[in-house]
Order: sequence, then C-alpha cells, then structure tokens
Amino acid sequence: MKFFYFYLISYSIIGYGFLLTKFLKIRFFDFGSLGILGITVVSIISFISSIFFKHGFYFNSIILLLGLSFFVFNLIKSNQIKQEILNHFIIFFILCIFIVLAKNHDDFPYYHFPYISIITEFSHPIGLGQLNNGFRSPSSIFFVSSLFYLPYVDIYLFHITPALILGFVNLILIKNIFDKDIFNEKKIVNFLSLATLIFINIIFYRLAEHGTDRSGMILIILAMIFFVSLVNDYQNSKSLDEMKFLIICICFVSTLKPFYLLNFIFFSIFLINPILRKNFFDLFFTRTFYFCLLLIFSIIFYTFINSACLIFPINNTCFENLPWSLNKDYIQEVKIWFELWSKAGANPNYVVEDSIRYISGLNWIPNWINEYFFNKVLDYLLGIILLSLIFILSFFKKKKKVSLPKKNGFWALFFIIIILLIEWFYNHPALRYGGYHLIFLAILMPICMFLSRINFDYNFFLKRATTLILVTIVIFIFRNYQRLEVEFERYNFNPIINSNYKFTENEEFYYRHNNQIKENLSNYSKLSFFGKKILIISNK
Repeated sequence: MKFFYFYLISYSIIGYGFLLTKFLKIRFFDFGSLGILGITVVSIISFISSIFFKHGFYFNSIILLLGLSFFVFNLIKSNQIKQEILNHFIIFFILCIFIVLAKNHDDFPYYHFPYISIITEFSHPIGLGQLNNGFRSPSSIFFVSSLFYLPYVDIYLFHITPALILGFVNLILIKNIFDKDIFNEKKIVNFLSLATLIFINIIFYRLAEHGTDRSGMILIILAMIFFVSLVNDYQNSKSLDEMKFLIICICFVSTLKPFYLLNFIFFSIFLINPILRKNFFDLFFTRTFYFCLLLIFSIIFYTFINSACLIFPINNTCFENLPWSLNKDYIQEVKIWFELWSKAGANPNYVVEDSIRYISGLNWIPNWINEYFFNKVLDYLLGIILLSLIFILSFFKKKKKVSLPKKNGFWALFFIIIILLIEWFYNHPALRYGGYHLIFLAILMPICMFLSRINFDYNFFLKRATTLILVTIVIFIFRNYQRLEVEFERYNFNPIINSNYKFTENEEFYYRHNNQIKENLSNYSKLSFFGKKILIISNK
C-alpha cells in the first residue's frame, strides 16, 4: 500500500504542477519539472489550510484526489507527455528501496515527526516554539508531509517528501543528459546534469540522512544548472520559462531552512545581461512574483507564530512582548549553540568550556580540523575528487583542441558560489549546513565547463553517459540493499513483512510533546483569527 500511495502522491503532485504551469504560463511538460512545481503548490495549500483545518484523512484525501484529477485531465489532453510515464515509473520504482527504512533521520523523532503529527491532529497552534527548539523555524517539508496522512498508511508516509524531490530532480537530469538539442547548443548542461545525477544518488543514497537539509542542496544544484543554461543561451524560446522555474525553485528552497535565504544572491546573475535583466524585472508584480512572495511570506508567518521571530534565531527580527515570545538572551544562546555545533565545539559527548571564545574569529579551526575535517570533510572531498577523475577519464580526448570558456555569466555564477563557500566555512562549516552542494559545485562546475569545450560527437557522449548512469543505479541499489541488511540486524526490521519505519531510541519524544498539547488544551488561551479560535501556547 505504501508503494501504491508513493506513485499516487507523485502523480497528484504532477497534477498540481500542471495547474501551476497554466496559472503562470510556463511551457513545461516533463514530469520532473511539473513535480517540482507541484510540490511548491502543495506546500502553499498546506500553509494556507493549516491555520484553519487539521490535515486529517478526509482533507488530505480530497487534496490527493484533486491533484490526480488534474493529472488525468492533462494527460488525456496532451500527447506530448505520455512518453514521460515510463521514465517516471522506472525512477520511482528504483526509489521504492530508498523509502523503505527502519531508522529515519536523527531529528525525525525529535521534531520532524512531532511537528507533522501535530498539524494532522489540530489546526496550527500559535507558540509551538514553547515546546521544542526544533519547532521554532519550521520547514515547508513538514507542511507538505502533513498532507500524506492518508487511510491505510496512517503516519508512515511522513518521511517521503525528500524522496519525491529526489525522484523529480532525477527525471529532470535524465531529460537534460539525453537531450541532443541541449548537447548541440550548450553541452555543459548535459555534463553538469550527469555529474549531479551521479552525485546525488551516490552521496545522498540514504533517506535517513536527508532531513530538511539535503533536499534544499539538491534543488540548489538543479537551480545552478538552470542558471548555467540561461547564461549560455539567454535568447532561446524557453529562457523566460526557465527563469520562472528557477526563481520559484530558489524561493521554495528558502522555505526549507533559514540559512537558504542566502541563495537570493544568485538573482544578481540576471543583472549581467540586458535580456536576462529585462526578463527578470518584467517578472516583478506578475503572477510568478506574487506566487514566490506567498511562499516566502508563508514560512516567515509560521516562524513568527511559532517563535515571535521573523527569522529564528536572529535576535533583531524577534518581538519581545507577545504571549509566546521567547527571551532574547535565550535566543542568543540558541544562536551561539547552533554555531558552536557547526564548528565542532559540541557534540552528544562533549561541549567546549568557553563557547564565546571558541567560536570567535578562527579560534575553532584547529579543533574543527581534528574533530570534523578528518572525520567527515576529508572523506567527502576524496569522493568528489574520485568523481572528478572518473569524469575526466571518461570524456577527455588529448587529440582534440580545448578552448577556454568566454561566458562571463558562468564565471560570475562561479564567483558567487565561492563567496557562499567562504561564508559557509566562516559561519557554519558543517557539511549539512551548506557544505555538500557548494563544494560539489566549486569543483565540478569548472570541470564540466572544461569538458564541454572539447569537440566530440553526441554518440560518444551518449555511450559514456549511459554507462555511468547504469553504474550509478547499480551502486544506489546495492548500497541501499546493504543498508537494509544492517537495519534488519540492528532493529529486527524486515521490509518484506512490514515496511513501516520504527521510532528507534527516541520513541517517547513524540508522545511526550503531543500529549502535552492534548492534556493541557483547556489551559491554553485562544485567539480569534478570522472568526476561528486558535490555540496559543503561551509562556506567560
């Protein structure tokens, strides 16, 4: 039943993608792009409805069926997309092994699952940040996942949103890799798409490691591919559609984690060329502009009603005198803790003595190198270097003359990536806080640009790319098979008998916090909001 729903939900989301393309006049018909657009629509539906309704079986079933009806209606009308069905079926069939797990992300029982579950049982309360630090800066992934509380599967699809994002992005990448027209005009897109497909499916092969971080990284890499496409061919007939898509993509990513707001700097790329600049400014105060504004406003709104901050934990954006406000000194402590954790000054086993001194300047570097670099970053760098060597050895031809790229837009984009990489290293140098995708882009983008300047034919590229994709699929399946073997031994988990995840180690956490709401419901005050009484969890 879980796998049946996995397909149904993906088709429903594609249906909402069709709806958005008509509303915003975007001429995209591939299932991958429609899926990513559909997820943004579903997140908006969840944002708007959560304040008024709980996301129970009936509400969620209606949302699912509406999306399916949009999908079927558009599938019948258009012959152009029928060829997409086979690719979708294969990709999501492979991902079935990806969504079967016993142990979810470490933060899943801590605050992901409790948050999702609360909004399936109540209309969204005000002041949830009083209960849990993780509730103070919610992610759109929680709101999307709350719509997957469905009959027969109950709570056991709350973890699949990252899998849906991965599936839709893979479909886009496959389309880019095998597109001969793209190869003839801007084959750096083919190379970068191939490198990305290999990277996200081998490095990010475990769903239990995704959380709310890696989906954002995957989407940012996808947006960079669209940026590269635009700066290499900004006069093609689809350039405005591509611009709309990547703007929506960047805006949606900013709803996943607060630090992703930094990615708005990429929009400055549009200023380097008169045509791109005109198209970008022409989108102001259009439907695309207001849709993106609604995404940003929604996540800021929910952060505010949870923590009384517009961006948590930035003290300057927080309000002190609301019933659910947090103490500003405490907010500063949380900010310091986040930075301390990312700079290897704290872990489950120890905390450095002088936190302020440790995170100041570059004092943290020696300990970070010993505790984090040699444990995680070095292994990751070696993996990226290996991928780079495989790429170069697969496609480089000595006998062909290589010319250096002259696209100023590409190097401007690369410069911004380096700036963000420096910011990441100085402020939050943990791979999960932005390091994975920035390091990948900083190394692979120049390599892909270099290889794209080599003169070889499409058939040569096609053969090598197909081989690399098949190897990637085999590695992805094999590594997930090994993972399931380990989970079977460690958690007594048999995916054939029961594919439901377990609440390992932290099982009671959800029940403790959810019961706190249920048992004290009558003690909390209520606020009238558009004629509806909304629960306020106050610290007063």
